[in-house]
Amino acid sequence: MTWIKPTGAGPRMLATARLPVRSVCEVREVRDIVVHSPDFRHWQAGVRYAAELAADLHAGLVGLYAATACTSVAGPPQLVQEALAYAQDELQQAMLAGPAFASWAATLGVHQARWQVALGTVADALVQAGHWNDVVVLQGHATPASAEERPLLEVLLSGTSCILVPGTGVSPGQVMRAVVAWDGSPASNRALHGALPLLVAADSVRLLAAAPPYARGRTRFDPLDHLRRHGVRVTRVETLEETGEAAGEQLLACAAGDRADLLVLGASGCRRPGGCSFGATTRAVLTRSHLPLFLRH
Repeated sequence: MTWIKPTGAGPRMLATARLPVRSVCEVREVRDIVVHSPDFRHWQAGVRYAAELAADLHAGLVGLYAATACTSVAGPPQLVQEALAYAQDELQQAMLAGPAFASWAATLGVHQARWQVALGTVADALVQAGHWNDVVVLQGHATPASAEERPLLEVLLSGTSCILVPGTGVSPGQVMRAVVAWDGSPASNRALHGALPLLVAADSVRLLAAAPPYARGRTRFDPLDHLRRHGVRVTRVETLEETGEAAGEQLLACAAGDRADLLVLGASGCRRPGGCSFGATTRAVLTRSHLPLFLRH
């Protein structure tokens, strides 16, 4: 993976200057958001969502474009030269998109926006970017074997907090109503805690917790108490009765009924010989959701 240094930018992906960020009960702040932009000529719905979210949280924003390195092309010499010249021109145009991206983000209220171009796969670029930022934003439905599934899997399995924005429709980059799923797993604990900076700003949060004894797990953790101690306005608490794919359907039905802006859940997944895959509940939510998802493995 090669990172291309923008004109006038330092070696880091985003400046580390402290920004005024909403803080409630010492909740860890979201300061750096990176969003994958599949295009450098215009900014799609997922990029707009990330920009609006960054403006709402007073966070910095990095637009990330991954360009495929074109080193060898088969065919007649003249066609090879034309293909390489076209790829080089595309890369140059992508590198020059920074000022336009920053200006566009500023119109949405983002005070610190950067543009970054990487040579390599989207998955590798996002995993590395996740090490430098608090949240990674992607757009699309992660259906099995889709172009969006592999980058999302790699980012989540690297331990990064991720927001997946649906590929259809327009989602506001602000969380007013949220649904939180908790099943007692380490992933659900990490997701619940990682989403606190977004949840404290919500007007209402609905908690769906797994029924005992599974929810008690190995340690006694009270998700309702944790949310309320951090200033989250939990308005409804219900039991998550289902498991597996049925649990995903229950979560989506509750989120749709509440007209939620965000669904928070722990992402189950693992690496296997020859690849990696999501768990049944996670996959059901990913393939059918029509609202942004906050995911943490």
